[in-house]
Amino acid sequence: MKTELINALQILKEWISKNEAILETSQWKDGQQIVESELLKFTIQTLSREEIEEIKAFTQYLLPESYYHFLSEIGSGQFLIGEYLPCFELYNLAELKEYNAHVQQEIEDAEINDQFIMIGLHCSMGDWMGFCTTRKDERNYDVFCHEYPIDEYTEVSDELNSWRTFEEWVIKAVETKGKETL
Repeated sequence: MKTELINALQILKEWISKNEAILETSQWKDGQQIVESELLKFTIQTLSREEIEEIKAFTQYLLPESYYHFLSEIGSGQFLIGEYLPCFELYNLAELKEYNAHVQQEIEDAEINDQFIMIGLHCSMGDWMGFCTTRKDERNYDVFCHEYPIDEYTEVSDELNSWRTFEEWVIKAVETKGKETL
């Protein structure tokens, strides 16, 4: 795992331990600097070693170690909760099972060859976040647009060149305090 991921997880742990991340922006208006702050919160559930092992088994060990490491270090839940919504949500085992049953049904109904494991929800638009497990490239993670049917997910992500690793996504999410997570 990259040092940047370890550092990002440490920052995230600090924010969660305080249950806040304060985003400050400043601008000049009429010769005065105006500083605005936004308080972001977290609703996190830590996961036991046994729960992590159950998640690994449920996902058939197909997901990258960085994802499992994130779960063991941070947990699941709602991240960077703003005034109205969280930025994103990562699923616990029960939610993984529930939502991936829906995903599997969509795959079967669409009769496609790609397989996906969705690990969460991006809350700005209701987009799935997850992995295309049939994609052999390590860059198999994306936030899949809710406007497209599942049989177009791979094609659209290829077209937009939006594939990334889970590590890259977490690092960017922390660096930008959730602003660049789509």
